[in-house]
Amino acid sequence: MNFTWNFAASKSLYQTDVAYYEAIRQIKMKSLILLFSLLLLSFVACNQAQSNNASLAQVPATQNATNRNQSANCVNLNKASVEELNTLPGIGEVMAQKIIAYRERHGSFRRPQEIIIIEGFSEKKYRTIAELICVD
Repeated sequence: MNFTWNFAASKSLYQTDVAYYEAIRQIKMKSLILLFSLLLLSFVACNQAQSNNASLAQVPATQNATNRNQSANCVNLNKASVEELNTLPGIGEVMAQKIIAYRERHGSFRRPQEIIIIEGFSEKKYRTIAELICVD
């Protein structure tokens, strides 16, 4: 009878270990996917910045002023309230609160692409609002 109890206890511990290591593996996979997404977005942003800098000399001064006005009208992720974030398409009350909670917990956003880190925020949603958000 003692042998049976030890076997049951070791089987239970084994199942716990398997579940623990599976959870760790899933966390590592999600971290790798997130890291890859951020690297990909950074790469795309750098390429766009380089192409914008190359064509900046060809843009008339009035168009530069228009671009500055558009960036002034963007929603600043580091200063926006829940109401301001709600004005963005696809951002509801819950997602706005998640953005503010992330900002309070981790500090200011360094670039708009970092919003993808927030749980429930997809690249598709980011692409929808990319022109409307900015950081200072």
